[in-house]
Amino acid sequence: MADLLVSAVIPAVLKKVGDSLVQRIGEMWGIDDQRERLHSILLEVQAVLPDAEERVNANLAIKSWLEKIKSAAYDADDLLDEFCYEELRQDAVRHGQKVGNLSGFFSLENPALFQYKMSRKLKKIVGRICDLVVQMRTFRFGQGQHVSVANRAKTDSLVVESEVAGRDEDKEEIVRILLDSSEIADLTIVPVVGMGGLGKTALAQLVYNDSRVQKHFKLSLWVCVSTEFNISLLVKSIIELAMELLKNRLHQGLAGKRFLLVLDDVWNENVDEWKRLRSMLNCGDLGSTIILTTRSGRVVSIMGTVENYNMGCLGEEISWNLFRKRAFSMGVKESRELVEIGKKMVQNCGGLPLAINTLGSLMSYKNELREWLAIYEDSKIWETRSADNQVLPVLKLSYDQLPPYMKQCFAFCAIFPKDYEMDKEKLIQYWMAHGFIPSNGPGSLEMKGSDIFNELAWRSFFHDVKQVCPSTLVYAHRSQKKPTKDLGLSVLSPITLRYGKGDGYCSEIKCKMHDLMHDLAQSIMGAECLSTLETPAQLNQPIIDIRHISTKNVPLDINKTMNCFPSLRSLISTCRNGSGYARNIGFLKSNSLRILEFKVYNRLLEKTRVTPENMKYLRYLELRCSDTLLPEAISTLYLLQTLRLSLCAQLLKLPEGMRYMTSLRHLHIEKCYNLISMPSGFGVLNRLQKLTTYIVGAGLGNSIAELKNLNLHGTLNLYNLREVRDVVNAREANLIAKVNVDNLALCWGKPDNYRRADFEVAGSNDPDIVHCNPHEVLNALKPCDKLKVLQVTQYTGDEFPVWMTEYSMLENLIELYIIDCRQCTNIPPVDKLPFLQILDLKFLNNLIHLCHSGSNSGESGEDTPVAFPSLKVMVLSGIPNLSSWCEVEVENEASLTFPVLKKLDIINCPKLTSMPISPLLEKLSIKGNKTLSCFATRLTTLQGLLLENHGRDAKISNESLSFQPWECLNNLSISGYDNILPIDANGGNEESLTLTKCQCLNLTSCNFILSSDIVPNSSLWFWKCFMFLEELVIRHCENLIYWPEEELRCLICLKSIYVGFCPYFLGSPSKRSITGSLLPKLEFIWIEHCPNLVEIPKRSTSVRGVFINGCPKLQCLPEWLGSMVTLRKLKIVDCEKVQSLPLTIGGLTSLEKLVISRCPNIRVLPEGLLHQLKNLDQLQIECCPHLERQFKNDSKYRCQTSKLRFTKIGGDPVY
Repeated sequence: MADLLVSAVIPAVLKKVGDSLVQRIGEMWGIDDQRERLHSILLEVQAVLPDAEERVNANLAIKSWLEKIKSAAYDADDLLDEFCYEELRQDAVRHGQKVGNLSGFFSLENPALFQYKMSRKLKKIVGRICDLVVQMRTFRFGQGQHVSVANRAKTDSLVVESEVAGRDEDKEEIVRILLDSSEIADLTIVPVVGMGGLGKTALAQLVYNDSRVQKHFKLSLWVCVSTEFNISLLVKSIIELAMELLKNRLHQGLAGKRFLLVLDDVWNENVDEWKRLRSMLNCGDLGSTIILTTRSGRVVSIMGTVENYNMGCLGEEISWNLFRKRAFSMGVKESRELVEIGKKMVQNCGGLPLAINTLGSLMSYKNELREWLAIYEDSKIWETRSADNQVLPVLKLSYDQLPPYMKQCFAFCAIFPKDYEMDKEKLIQYWMAHGFIPSNGPGSLEMKGSDIFNELAWRSFFHDVKQVCPSTLVYAHRSQKKPTKDLGLSVLSPITLRYGKGDGYCSEIKCKMHDLMHDLAQSIMGAECLSTLETPAQLNQPIIDIRHISTKNVPLDINKTMNCFPSLRSLISTCRNGSGYARNIGFLKSNSLRILEFKVYNRLLEKTRVTPENMKYLRYLELRCSDTLLPEAISTLYLLQTLRLSLCAQLLKLPEGMRYMTSLRHLHIEKCYNLISMPSGFGVLNRLQKLTTYIVGAGLGNSIAELKNLNLHGTLNLYNLREVRDVVNAREANLIAKVNVDNLALCWGKPDNYRRADFEVAGSNDPDIVHCNPHEVLNALKPCDKLKVLQVTQYTGDEFPVWMTEYSMLENLIELYIIDCRQCTNIPPVDKLPFLQILDLKFLNNLIHLCHSGSNSGESGEDTPVAFPSLKVMVLSGIPNLSSWCEVEVENEASLTFPVLKKLDIINCPKLTSMPISPLLEKLSIKGNKTLSCFATRLTTLQGLLLENHGRDAKISNESLSFQPWECLNNLSISGYDNILPIDANGGNEESLTLTKCQCLNLTSCNFILSSDIVPNSSLWFWKCFMFLEELVIRHCENLIYWPEEELRCLICLKSIYVGFCPYFLGSPSKRSITGSLLPKLEFIWIEHCPNLVEIPKRSTSVRGVFINGCPKLQCLPEWLGSMVTLRKLKIVDCEKVQSLPLTIGGLTSLEKLVISRCPNIRVLPEGLLHQLKNLDQLQIECCPHLERQFKNDSKYRCQTSKLRFTKIGGDPVY
């Protein structure tokens, strides 16, 4: 089913041939006649492509011809890019770029030789295409010999209800909609939307034949519309279907009757045609309804009148039952082996009824196990064009309706792995890099790309489309330890509760493709796309045709990859963890790459001489690196449109010559925390639309005035505003005219300052420099009034400028951050902003109150003060003088209401004595305020609660905490309380205190949690409250000496346990050790920084992960470890007295990852260990000199690691 997509490639090349820059080059170099000839023959080829692509499957000679044309077009594209590159290079040299020491372009050394070689290349390509045109004429395209495009079979209203599975709820919902619309005067349109094969027609048939529906409507009609939306034929079909209307006109026949009309499989996107039909049908009685089924969201936007009904995929159980009914209906015996294979097949169908039925019908004729295995193991089963497979042809109907450029955009998505979450902005930048987006007509390429994305989503090619709120805060303490998903722990530290996914300004759009849509895209791309490169061994099989590759969790040898795939145009890394690093990145050979995305480690870029002349075609470059400097040669990538360097945390500087990269449109450098300055001359990059970060400098070339003429979009973080020399300079930045900037951060410090709380704003050390008044600077940086997100950080003025107090300037804000503005006594009047969802205030030393007024009444008319009508998240941190919520004193401040607040953090605000009423509050964090902690017991809606009485290392005070049986709580963190008392509202019944929904418990510096020899069982009541707990963290507990077996026995559902920083913890069983099952469901054990740990007691045999770190007295690992047949991950770190691994460790047959680090006394691994660990996939050994020498010197060890996907011995990975 591979689609050569030549009709999308040729127009892009034609556009370049006719480009004014290429024309100018042709005239200068004396090759304009060849350019014009190329243009004319490509026009001739383009004219016959529609007919040629229709006939490709019926004529192998035409297919071969199209493949050759496409290859020649790609070569022409490379050559034209080379012309453009050379012209831009010469222009850069004329404007002062010194490139002699950066590379050895032969064009620079001998321009005449370059022109001669380019002329010969162009002549050769023109000759190739001319020969193909001669062959083209023999096919006699356009003379009526084409094969018509297959259309979908007509449908009718008949249905066998027993064959439709899993749609009862969908049917009932639509029937309800139909019956409830009986009093609606206007004609009701109920759209049923979903991708091909989902069962839209079957659902419409069920509804149509329902007895309640038939009784409700006097007249019911079914019309299959399909791709041809012809008014005359459609009206004729409706009349012919209604027998009583044969002698009357349509309008007369329908007038006064309540009718139901089903229009199945609608593709029409012509508004005028639909309006004509609707005017004819809008004559029935009240409640007349049309059900239309469609794959296209655009059809819905044109034809729908009520909210569309979006169909979902079938669930796992229903999918299996549907397959089972088909597959075992023709005498195939339902054996255990076939059921096991069948369930795996059904998973590949992704809940799509058409796929399940088709596959079930296919398997119903396969009686042998080997036949089932052969089909299951055939990864290309979906590419078959036989009658056995109806799925992809059905989906391809949607694809065939797309224009060529949109087909190409969709098919490119085959490069991603299945179930990969695609980012809309990046996807558009990929399309731009390949020239897929047509440049003719109004609007930028980015806007057109957005339209293409929306169109594909509307047509159900993409699914699970959602808006995501990015992390917009540039101020963050980065020293906190992140949760380790490796070991199943999500509550490692009692940090501030995170914002939810749906809170704030959702500026990023993510989506996925259904697995079968991915199969369709892959079948269209054929041999051109490899998704994904999963093993280095694939590099040993050169394939010339592959043009697009993605890699996942494999080391990437770029030079070898380029040699293996010489036609490669995309090389993308889709791994999301620490693996998949690149090496050999010198680009020693010329290539056709347009997109390159990779990660490097160990400052590899600084150690490698990059050869930019072999990267000249690059349009998209994304790097993740630990380098402090990037090669200056990057500034010679003159065709580069997108440069992404986000999260290059060690990067100090960008290439100085970036002002010569005149094609640059997107520069992403967010979270480059150590970046100290910007290259000079950014103001000349007039195509730049995305500049996520700009660091203001004191010089003329990197002052804030460089932003003056840039038409920026999206996020703009301005750092180092302390270097603004005068107000005129700030005003020249012209922020008020940047209407497309919706996320703005104004920061007086540099990026690295936002990892420290003790920063003091200071300007240059030069005593002769006079810095501008910060109030005047902030006033001059007035943005447009369309901002969604605003952040002001380390501003040293004592009040905010007028524009920040104007309602009209702030009324569109969704997020506001004011951080480390220690002199300000007030914040802007934001408590009445209609859309504000997140308010984050930190380190405001002089702030006394929050709201400017508390007298606004609620909707009910009662005099209840209401503030922040849309606020969902509020963070108040480090505000020592905040003593009241309202500036204007209200009669009862405790009655102040935040009506929709979901998350509230109050950290180190000791003078606050009351809390607002928050009826929807779900997550609450209180640190450093003893008075407010008692309010938590009154909140019954809480799902997450963090109570911290003091800093982690502070001395424990004799403070008690009241314990409340919160009904909804699923995450509880308690820190610094020496006692806890139960609040029992049901007269002493322990069951009333059980937290049935609580899954995560984090206890820090809480000695009350353990019973003592003096008072045994004193804390058992507390542990019995957590019988449904799944994750437990215990830290800084001085009373913990032995495993608290009595307490842990209460936790029958526990899956993960973490014990850390407990100085007296020995790890041995308690003196009161008990018999019986203990933690039967435990899967993960993590023990770290327990200096007295000497033993790891045996726990459940279901454990899947063990991590031991920083336990210097531990001398050996237990022998029973080898019996943990379910163990998948084992990490031993910083245990200096451990001398060997137990001999039984070879019994860990499920082990996938083994890490041994900073254990210098381990000398050898048990004999044959790596052969015994059959499932071992990753091995990491660091700072273990004896072991490292063994692997370095002993070939037996090296041989044993050859089968592993990832091995790291010592400093660098071994592949």
